[in-house]
Amino acid sequence: MLERPVDPARYGGVVRPDKTVRWARDELEQVRRLRGRSPDMWRLPESLGRLAKWLTELGWDDLACLARREELAVYRTLSAVQPGFFADRIVHALAALRRSLVECRRHEEALEVVEELLRLSETNRSAQAEAPDTRYWRTLLLARLGHDQEAVESAAEAVTEARGRLQHAGATSASFELIHALTAYADRLDKVGRVAEAAEVSAEVMAAWWRQADSTVQFLQTLDLCSERLVRSGQIEQAHACIVEAMGKMRRRKRDTYQAGAWHNLGVRLLALGAPEAALTAGEEAVQLYRDRGRAHQERHRELEAEDDWDDDHRYSEAYLLKRRREELKSSRKEVRRAEQDLHDALLTLSACLEQLDRPEEAAAALAEAATLPG
Repeated sequence: MLERPVDPARYGGVVRPDKTVRWARDELEQVRRLRGRSPDMWRLPESLGRLAKWLTELGWDDLACLARREELAVYRTLSAVQPGFFADRIVHALAALRRSLVECRRHEEALEVVEELLRLSETNRSAQAEAPDTRYWRTLLLARLGHDQEAVESAAEAVTEARGRLQHAGATSASFELIHALTAYADRLDKVGRVAEAAEVSAEVMAAWWRQADSTVQFLQTLDLCSERLVRSGQIEQAHACIVEAMGKMRRRKRDTYQAGAWHNLGVRLLALGAPEAALTAGEEAVQLYRDRGRAHQERHRELEAEDDWDDDHRYSEAYLLKRRREELKSSRKEVRRAEQDLHDALLTLSACLEQLDRPEEAAAALAEAATLPG
């Protein structure tokens, strides 16, 4: 069963793969010894769980599914003898089996597990704790299986459940659970062509992210989605107003280079909406942030090039250290080039905005600067 090569791209362990294979073999031998030994039957599912863990780290999810199914079967057998005593372990085993099945793309089987977890959530506290994640996966699995309308209904149910818990708790703002449920609901509405409704839900998500601390990235990503959905549903003026209002709010928050891409996307969308003045504001912000990011990457690359202690680690061979050094420099150069390409694209958008505003000299200057950068 374990005589197969380990794919480095799928290996998830923190030690050498051969060690993990050895641990998996040792655990498999333990499983073989425990099978059929009634006094020690309770130890068997624990050993199967550890075996599944090693198999998952090795990227052998099909084998992990086998271990998880046997683990679940043993817990069910034990539960029949001592009703209720192993209920929580059954829930945890089901959740783990769902994860393995999803990794194997066995979506129909995973959906069956999800439905069982939801049934258990009516009486079991562990299953209730898993319920938000379980509902998310029910929606996602229905969508992956092509049951789009059922996925919409599942997503709507998850939103209702999350709202109900908030109201019961007397909360005054959206929880992360509700935000993620609303996000999934908007995606599913969009998928079935109910784009205007998806835009409305996205607007609620955007407002919720704004009220969360340290969620500027999520706010900007949702703004991009919301405005795009407004455009596709024919609500052009609303899209324009949505972006301009959000830009005004963003100016009151701390600027950071990770926001550059969002500002650039907003500028492109505003330009397409026939609002070059607002697009210019976004474009100038994007260019400045991309310049800052480019300078930061260039400075880091110069510091990396100047390091002279890269080969001082006695734990590794000189050949390994040299290989690692080359890979670090290569990765750093890629970051610098990517930052230059992003600045190039932002300058082209800025030039187009200036051209539409009849400012040809400034447009030409932006175009000339873009020409000095890799496209």
